[in-house]
Formats: sequence, structure tokens, C-alpha cells
Amino acid sequence: MRAPRRLTVIVSLDVVGFTRLVQTDERATLAELAAIRRDLLNATLEARHGHIFKTMGDGVLIEFSSIEDAVCWTVEFQEAMAARNALQPRRPILVRAGIALADVFVSGKERFGAAIAFVVRLQEVSPPGGIAMTHSVRWQLGRDLAAPFVRMLKTLKSFEEPMEVWVWAPGGVKVEDSDASAEQGTATEDEEEDLPSIVVLPFDNLSGDPSAAALADGTVEEITATLSCIRDFTVIARNSAYAYAAEAGPADPHEVARALGVRYLLKGSLRKSGKRVRIMAQLIDAASGLHLWSGRFDGVLEDVFDLQDRIAEGVAGALHPSIRAAEITLAQRKRPDSLAAYDFVMRALPHLWAHRKAENIEAIRHLDAALALDPDYARAAALAAWAHAQQVTYNWTTDFAAERAEGGRLIELAAENAHDDPTALSALSTAVMLLFGDVERARLFVEEALALDPNHAWAWTRQGFLHVYRGDPAAGRPCFERAIRLSPLDPFSFNCFIGLGLAAFAQGRPEEAAGWTRRALHQKPAATWMFRDLAVFLTHAGQIDAAREALAKLTASRPELTVSTVAEALHYFGQDLLSRYLDGLRRAGLPD
Repeated sequence: MRAPRRLTVIVSLDVVGFTRLVQTDERATLAELAAIRRDLLNATLEARHGHIFKTMGDGVLIEFSSIEDAVCWTVEFQEAMAARNALQPRRPILVRAGIALADVFVSGKERFGAAIAFVVRLQEVSPPGGIAMTHSVRWQLGRDLAAPFVRMLKTLKSFEEPMEVWVWAPGGVKVEDSDASAEQGTATEDEEEDLPSIVVLPFDNLSGDPSAAALADGTVEEITATLSCIRDFTVIARNSAYAYAAEAGPADPHEVARALGVRYLLKGSLRKSGKRVRIMAQLIDAASGLHLWSGRFDGVLEDVFDLQDRIAEGVAGALHPSIRAAEITLAQRKRPDSLAAYDFVMRALPHLWAHRKAENIEAIRHLDAALALDPDYARAAALAAWAHAQQVTYNWTTDFAAERAEGGRLIELAAENAHDDPTALSALSTAVMLLFGDVERARLFVEEALALDPNHAWAWTRQGFLHVYRGDPAAGRPCFERAIRLSPLDPFSFNCFIGLGLAAFAQGRPEEAAGWTRRALHQKPAATWMFRDLAVFLTHAGQIDAAREALAKLTASRPELTVSTVAEALHYFGQDLLSRYLDGLRRAGLPD
């Protein structure tokens, strides 16, 4: 017999950024959601003749027998949520809502069918804190109830053609603003908010020696623990991964990814010959099956724990930029109407690394878009502050005061919520140093980043610069070297060469300093600001003609540059270092 069908009204609710909220404070988030369900869902639905028929972690599906009841209840719920969030503005919980007439299959208390999936897709194009509904719902409403809804054309996920959607946002907020404009659009939770996720699968023991299995398991344990310190992606717990041990048979990457909800898999194998051990590891994109990275690590059993530490450090250092690069590529492939805050940050990073004026402005544009979608996104604010700091320190602006004011605003915005994010903390360390010369605060940010993730290459780079600026270049050099060792594939590693050059100059070795700067220029030839360093180092090395040639390349795009503007940009240098630096520019021919 065919299951009975019913025409009904379905409301879909889903929490915006649920994964990030849980990762920031799991206990508080789950407690808050339980209170919302108790106070704003269960306590109010009966009066409007609604009932929950399905829960999905951070989302619910609700059935109503009346369109008016469904819309009135949803508006009342979102207004109550807005009032609740106003009492805790630092950690708001925003919900998207979708309302549609649905022709569903009925089985007891369950509701099934394609119409259910459609309502969920509709909810995904709602502004955070708002409502999206179909025309079939809207035209049956009274004039007063329908008036706040604005007509828009939206393309729902899995639907090729745009369709008419009526949208509402609470508190008199303009729909265009709450939706981050039709050009930016919104995105689904699975596309938008989830950080990239990875599982470290049990390594295969290819040595034929059963005793080597314990070594393989220990290595996987160490790698999993080390990767868990990296807040740029989520790592699946070891117990869940162990279900896919080799003894259970080879696992299909697509099946593993679907079962564990991950984007990336790390597979590996171990070979043992006498006292020598070789570990092979490879990173796989679960969706495409492509290998993104592979590495080999050799060692001896006498130092088994040191070997496991070294392997874990090497894998973490290689995977961090590899996954970041894959996420950037993924963001660049998405349609403009499916981008979210995380995607805008990923799109901003290559522009931030480029160290060119036009690219830096583009980075700021993407980061501003991320903050428009998520005003409390600490990483976006911290990176934006870094970008404004680059405007000053590389003499890309003449209005230092405006850049410092905006950078300062972003620093304080990010500092509220960045304390679990090493990348944001590293960016904050950079920004407060370059914009305000606040050595002590910069030190606290970078030490906090390294306490969270001892293998964070960017944080080690910033630590190195801090040592140099504070007059201890000998302590800075090993920090840059460690950053390069941790992340040799990182497109930002050229910054370590800049640091090594500055450290060598501070130690009185200008010719070596020029060599490091040339190496950085070889990697980033369009970053012409580096000719400023090169001109200084060559002058002090006695190569005046080469120094003047470097200065000419610098001033070709900065004809207004003077020694005094450089001095203001580099105000965070120690006095002796700054004096010698400016002397090099004067002797190369830069006017005061």
C-alpha cells in the first residue's frame, strides 16, 4: 500500500555557525541550545498548533496545520531570539528559518519526501536571524503579516534555476544588509561554517613483523594529537578512526569520508628492517580521491619517541599549508552566492601573502565581506588588522592615521574572541607590532598562539621578528629556521627569509642579509617593497651602485617615499637598528 500523503506547512530551523560555536565553547553552546529549545520552542508551539517531528543536532523540522500559525510563530521565535541575543552580544546564536507548503508522506509522527529537503534548502538562503518563505505561503497571508517580507530571486542548492523567495529579517534590519547583499548571498551550513576536517587512519604495517604494529599505532596517536593542536581544521578522534584498521579490510575513501564526515584522509604505512624504520604518509582529498601531499620519514628504533615526535611535527607542518591550499582552491571554485565568512577568509589569504599593494587591498575587501557576514569572526578581524598594518609598514599609503585607526578597531574586535585560534593570535601579534609598536602585547599574543599550537609556523615567524625588533637577533634566527622546517611548502615562507636577512643585518652581516633578501625576492619578485631592505643591506656591504639600483626599483612605484616616511612606518624597530637602517637608505640616495 502507498504511504498516505498530506499537504502541510513545514518550518525548518537551523543554527548558523554551529560547528564554530561548539569548537569555541561546547558546553556553553549546548547548554544555550537546550535552554532555547525549552523556552522558545517547546513552551510556545502548542499555542500555535505546531509540533516538532524531526531533530537534527542543531536543527529542527516543525509541522503546522495553518500557514498563518506557522508564519506568526516563526516571526515571534526570531524576534525572541533577537531579544535574547541582545542580552549576550558577544556570543549570539543566530537561526535561519524556512517556511513552505509541503506535500509529504506520513508515517506515524514522521514526515518524508522531497518536499522536506526543499524546505531545508529554502531555510539555507534565509538571512541569519531571519526567515525565507515561498510565494505559495506569502500570498495567503494577510496584508499586515505579509508586509515585512521582501521579494528576492535565489538559487537554492541542487536547483539550477533561481526562484522567487520572500525574505524577512528582525528588528527593522534591511534584508539586503542581513543577506550580505544579493551579490554575496548566503551559503549552507555544511559549505559555510564547518572547518575542514581530517581523519588519521591506522597505518599499515608492511614489515611482516607483528611487533612493528605498536610502533605504527603510536605514530598515528602522536600525529593525531599534534594535528589536534591546529585549529585550522577539525581532527576526528582516534577511537573513531580505529574502526578502519587494515585488519577490517581496505576502506574506500568515499565511504570513510561519508561515515566520519571528513573532507581529508591521512593514510600511511610502516616498514621496519632491523633497527631502521620508514614511515610513508599521504594526504587524500576524499571528494576527488586526489593525493594532495605525500612524505617519507626515516629513523632508528633507539630513538623511537623522538622519531614519532619528528614524524608528527613533519606531517603537521606539511598538512597545514596543503589543506589550506586545498580550501583556498575550493573557495575560489564556489559561486559568489554560496560564499560564506570562512570562504572569504580563504579567498583573502593569497592576496594577503602576495605583499603587493593592489593585492593587499583585495585581501581587505574579502575580509570585510567575511566580517559583514559574521561580525564576531575573530580570524577575519585579525587578518584584516594585519592587512591594514601592511598598508603602513610597506608604505602603501600616505594616511597612516586612518590605517592605524581602522587597524586598532579590528584588533580590539578580534582580541575578544581569538584566544583559541593560533592563526588569529599570530595575526594580532603582527598587527599590534606593526601598527603601534606594542612589543609586550605582541609577545603575549604570539606566546598564546604557540601554547595552543607549538607547530604553528606563522607564530614562530612572528616570534623571530619580535626578537629582532627587541634587539636580540641571535634568538630570532632559530625561530625563522624552525618555521621553515615546520612548513617548507608554505607560500608565506619567504617571510622567514626576510626575517633571516634582518637578523643578519642586525648582527652586522649585511652581505649575508642581502643574500637572504634576494632569496625572498626570487620567491616573490613582485613584492617590490623588499628592495627597501636590499638597498639598505647593499649600502652597508659597500655595494653602493647595486644599492642605488635597488632603491630605484623601490621608488619607481613610490616616488613620494622619503626617509622620514620610512622612519614612521618602521617605528617599531629598536633605536639602533632603525638608525642603521635609515642611514643605509640615505647613503643609497633616498631624500630626507
